[in-house]
Amino acid sequence: MVKADLLKLVKASTIAIGLVNKDTKDVISTFGTGFFIGGQYIVSSAHVFSQCLNYNSQYKEKNNGLEGMYSAFSITKRGQQLDLDTYRINEAIRLPPVKEVAGFTGSIDLDIGLGKLDRTSDSYLRIKEPGQLELYHDIAMCGYPSGRLSLILYRNGDGVGMRMNPIIQFGHIVGLMPYDESSAPWGIQTDIVAVGGSSGSPIIDPNNGEVIGMAQQVISTMTTIYKEGMPSDLYKLTKGPLYGVAPLGLAYGVSNMVLSLLPNVSKNYFERGHPPDFLFENTQIVVIF
Repeated sequence: MVKADLLKLVKASTIAIGLVNKDTKDVISTFGTGFFIGGQYIVSSAHVFSQCLNYNSQYKEKNNGLEGMYSAFSITKRGQQLDLDTYRINEAIRLPPVKEVAGFTGSIDLDIGLGKLDRTSDSYLRIKEPGQLELYHDIAMCGYPSGRLSLILYRNGDGVGMRMNPIIQFGHIVGLMPYDESSAPWGIQTDIVAVGGSSGSPIIDPNNGEVIGMAQQVISTMTTIYKEGMPSDLYKLTKGPLYGVAPLGLAYGVSNMVLSLLPNVSKNYFERGHPPDFLFENTQIVVIF
């Protein structure tokens, strides 16, 4: 049975990551998902923070030097009023590769990003202690699939039928990395279909709301667009069908074996300047912004 109150807390702890206008506070764009891990800290895929940085450069060029503010935000309802609850992301970093990973020769970069906010959130998700995960176990994933289309249409105060909250998707653990029987798997494969914007979504145990993984990538789908699906002018230009890879497929990512270290890593780095935990390579942290 679905525990609605538990999943409501999961939604309250899951945020969109993107840019807002410094003056009007309108959402400029969103690029992915993240979640609160306690204190002033959030975790997401590092490439989500990097997308914010890249798009801000483009936005600045198109708007006479005007920059967006790196932010984490969600929509909250107070009475009949919808409010955009915005947290400024003061710093974002990419963690070094994980060393001595079973199944690999040498280290592996798991695309993990941490952010420090301008204030503390009242909600956060607990990360399950490391241990063996059960294959085919029920899971849920909470996030903002469709990325920049999720909240951008909130600008000017007018909603136009698009959802403004994260959604919960249900599925199963269908594979573990490096192998299914690992006592401490570093990666998790799901049967949940994700799209662009799902990166950074917490994967949880729906029985207790604890995080067992974080979605970072999808097994992408090859797509072909034929004449019937293109404007006539575009078809004349291409003189044939278009081929490409769509960010649509089964979500996979890092497991709680690594994620469980992140609350302490965040506090030690942002407050004390200490390097990451023993699991990570002794190389310099990459400062994204």
